[in-house]
Amino acid sequence: MRFTDTVKLALVCLTGLLFCGSVNAATLAEVYELAVTNDPELAAAEANYLARKEVRSQGLAGILPTVVVQGSTSTNEQTKVLPEPSTTLNFNSHSWQAVLTQPLFRMDRWFQFRQSQNIAAQALADFSSQQQELVFRVADTYLNILEAQDRLTSAKAERDAVQRQLEQVQQRFDVGLVAITDVLESTAAYDTSMVNVIEAEGAQVISFENLLRLTGRHITEINELAQEFPIELPDPRNEDAWVEAALSNNYSLIAAREGVKAAQRQVQIARSGHLPTVNAEISYAESASGAGGFFGSEIEQSSAALRFSVPVFAGGGTRSIAKQAGYRLDEAQRNLDLTQKTVVENTRTLYTAITTDVARVNARLKNIESSQSALDATQTGYEVGTRNIVDVLLAQQRLYLAEFQYASARYQYIRDTLRLKQVVGTLSPDDVYALNDYISDESTVGKTSAIVR
Repeated sequence: MRFTDTVKLALVCLTGLLFCGSVNAATLAEVYELAVTNDPELAAAEANYLARKEVRSQGLAGILPTVVVQGSTSTNEQTKVLPEPSTTLNFNSHSWQAVLTQPLFRMDRWFQFRQSQNIAAQALADFSSQQQELVFRVADTYLNILEAQDRLTSAKAERDAVQRQLEQVQQRFDVGLVAITDVLESTAAYDTSMVNVIEAEGAQVISFENLLRLTGRHITEINELAQEFPIELPDPRNEDAWVEAALSNNYSLIAAREGVKAAQRQVQIARSGHLPTVNAEISYAESASGAGGFFGSEIEQSSAALRFSVPVFAGGGTRSIAKQAGYRLDEAQRNLDLTQKTVVENTRTLYTAITTDVARVNARLKNIESSQSALDATQTGYEVGTRNIVDVLLAQQRLYLAEFQYASARYQYIRDTLRLKQVVGTLSPDDVYALNDYISDESTVGKTSAIVR
């Protein structure tokens, strides 16, 4: 699937966002639309594509006729010494010539033209791959912010819980119900939680900075992912079907195949150095000289000719160039084999990863429930004296860790799903907008303004 039409439609929606230098709140779709026009990596890839596809026009030019027009004009001074008296004559001479040349038998030019089509197709595949990579980079950056926020939320919740626990333990210690070790354990846990909050705040701030490189805008707030986002197994649920699709549609693989074809053409171009060349040539020329007497003239001349050239010996250079092209062809074929094996491996790995992600998300959700039950039981045990404060603190850590791991598992599922589509060659802006349908309009994530000290 090509991106051109979809991207054009997406850019229509961008007008409302480009009137200012910063964006305070943004959805995933808005971030993507900004990235399409502002991401320097994609802009460089587009310029590279436009430059490489010009080779097609250059290849066509090699088999089309060429017309060359030449001309000259000169001012002359002619002095006759004998017979006396001497005389001086000033006059102008001018001429022009037009030559049309049509290659009739130039196998190297023909193979260059065919090769230019392969190079242009390879450039398009590479650019399409970069467009898909932008889709993933935007989604990955967005998810990294959400994940950093979840880590920060978990760290703050743990800190607040430990702080409340510390206050309760201090009160119980003041009335002699617990030992000083419980106070020390709670204090150490609180200090650790403060460090975790500081680190999480720093990571959250950094995660927003990546948006500036992508969009060229200082985005300080984005919308969160809705809880009802579906976690589903790949469709179709057939690993071999995904592999077959990847072998047909993967853009890196398409580019590698076109690279092999271009290398094959290069071998033909090199071997054409042993072949004769034939050109048809038609010319017309006029020349005039204003000199007096015998030297003055005005001439018109036209001609038609066939010109041929037969290479006989080039010092072994042509043979060497052909051997070099053969080695390049072998290199391209090896790279194609490697790319194909990598695509198959990545497809199977990502398919397995997604099935694992689905099971992991479900397991993480159950883990939250069991961790909450375990914490409730541990706190009850502490109240009656069967559990110590360390048990309570560990149970709290497990609960908040479980909550973060659940959120992280959902984000990883999305990443792996997008990567699988990218490997298969079906990732497109439509996937951004489909994911954006599950971006909440009510819940937002704001960039942390100050790190806790």
